[in-house]
Amino acid sequence: MLVVAGQPAWAGKECDAPPETWQSGSAVRALAERNGWRVERLKIDDGCYEIKGYDAEGRRVKAKVDPASLKVISIKREHGDRGRQTQREAPPPTPDSAPTGLLTPGSTLGLG
Repeated sequence: MLVVAGQPAWAGKECDAPPETWQSGSAVRALAERNGWRVERLKIDDGCYEIKGYDAEGRRVKAKVDPASLKVISIKREHGDRGRQTQREAPPPTPDSAPTGLLTPGSTLGLG
């Protein structure tokens, strides 16, 4: 008889950092402020920090952030009449591209 082991209960979570490696909620709020976001709600979802609020233009933003690295895993934004737009990966950099100062999925935040 062949027995197939199931995945652990935490498999499938987007964030699985051990709690002792997590950065504080205030560090996550600082990340949001540096990107022009106004935080309405900060919670933990699937082991990730989840930020809900508004960007500098007043559009709704929802971002998932790795609690240890503060790497943005995903961002959902509302874009006026077009509704929501979801980003899962940062576009590859091009030699001609200049930094925009905006946080994109996959970017990290220095806390120094």
